[in-house]
Amino acid sequence: MSDENTNDSGSGSQIDYNTKHVYFYLPKVPTEDGEVADNIDLGAMLRLGGYCDLEQQAHKLPADELHYYPQKYIDTQGAGSENIFKKSAGSSTESSHGILMACDGHFLLKAAEKMFVETGDHHLQVNGDYEHDTTGSVNVQSGDIMNLKSGTNKTLTLNAGDKTGDMELLANNKTETVQGDNNNNTSGNKTDSTKGNNTITTWGLTMTYSLDVAYSAFAAGQIVTSSWGLQLYLATLVKVYPVSEVVLAGMRFQATGLNMASVQTQVGYKALSVESRIANLRSDLTSLDGIGIKIQETNINAADNAIRLAAQQVELNNGDVQANTKGVVVFL
Repeated sequence: MSDENTNDSGSGSQIDYNTKHVYFYLPKVPTEDGEVADNIDLGAMLRLGGYCDLEQQAHKLPADELHYYPQKYIDTQGAGSENIFKKSAGSSTESSHGILMACDGHFLLKAAEKMFVETGDHHLQVNGDYEHDTTGSVNVQSGDIMNLKSGTNKTLTLNAGDKTGDMELLANNKTETVQGDNNNNTSGNKTDSTKGNNTITTWGLTMTYSLDVAYSAFAAGQIVTSSWGLQLYLATLVKVYPVSEVVLAGMRFQATGLNMASVQTQVGYKALSVESRIANLRSDLTSLDGIGIKIQETNINAADNAIRLAAQQVELNNGDVQANTKGVVVFL
């Protein structure tokens, strides 16, 4: 196997300066008695320069080829293609010089001071667990798209010092898509500031609990539309309208302590109390019953008050006023 240009140590090393490569090869140690190494199965190999005959022989069997080359490289060249070994040293089969290091055991690399690696495209495939431990800071930069992805049904965790550090997110536009539930727990204060419009659409029930004072301010006004609504105030309710209040309602019912008001088209008084307020009752049949209205017969004829009936019949029965016609206007 050796000639004047070849140094053969008998251990599978070959240095042939008439070729475009130099390699040192150790075959795989047989695992069973009587098994003979085929000089293709890889124990360890270092090749400098272009591809060698061992790589060309390994190409005949995909299982042997995987001993020499990473799966990603085989996929990029195309399974079964001769480019797998011909371009293993580089893009040119004539002039490219590459390095091939492969083994069936551990690959250990240590530099006491620094290690610099510069390459074109880089692909790292880890078939087991991957850990990266750094005692100093870590700076990862990309001039293009950066993608972080976990496995199917697996968790992706970002941990800032076990909840002792801060986290900052700087972006132009942000889009979040959560397929399942979204839980947000904040132990301190929370502040949201939006300079543009804020649109929130909820296709289910919206529930808000405030264990302290709830304050809302609308500088430009507020518009609320709803098919129905319910508000419960278990303590004090204070409403302040510095200018005015306008209520348009098909039906509105108010019950506050001992005061009660039920008006169909116009509201703004308390239980029809005798404070010169006006109630317009417009319906085919309007009944006011059991709300503490006391009308004395002596007061009905008083000159200071007037009852105008724009219909035919008014019946007074134990505080129950029934209007059988339309357009009853009462001034008390």
